[in-house]
Amino acid sequence: MKEIHKDIWDLALPYLEKGLRKDLVTHSKYVFKCMEILLKNEGGNKNILIPAAILHDVGWSKVPPEIQINWRNSEDKIKGERLHLEYAQQIIREILGKTGYHEDETNRIIDIVVAHKFQDPNELDKQLLIDADSVADAFKKQFYSDAKAYDSTPEELYNFRKKNKFYTKTARRIFEKELEMRKKEFEN
Repeated sequence: MKEIHKDIWDLALPYLEKGLRKDLVTHSKYVFKCMEILLKNEGGNKNILIPAAILHDVGWSKVPPEIQINWRNSEDKIKGERLHLEYAQQIIREILGKTGYHEDETNRIIDIVVAHKFQDPNELDKQLLIDADSVADAFKKQFYSDAKAYDSTPEELYNFRKKNKFYTKTARRIFEKELEMRKKEFEN
């Protein structure tokens, strides 16, 4: 991890640790890992997309706990998703300000983060964050953590996750490989 990205991670960690809906620390590590792979195979600006991957869920830290944990209520789920995008903007500004990012780069990162929910973007940068966010949930530690957090069986979560859509072939390939490994694990 580059020094600047480590600084961003260190500043983001206290926010990610406040996420109640799921393990956002583990999730963000996998989103970061996926983003590195996607950048290598699909292109994109790593100085923008790596911070976006690290910071995409920091806004959950400000979402009221009762909304975070009431994910079964579709109204609260949507409200929580919207709030986390709204709150993320100021947190991202603060973190990137401390790490020397210019305002135009910060605005671009925020634009990408805000687009990772409720949008179907045409821009590759935004598509890559959405793909990295979705692929991350298929990795072993995150998958079983999510099953526990969402009170689901691995099979139920597998059936839910396999409906994920992707923008890039790289993301689809990684996701399918990881998800099939999860299936073999819970079937044995």
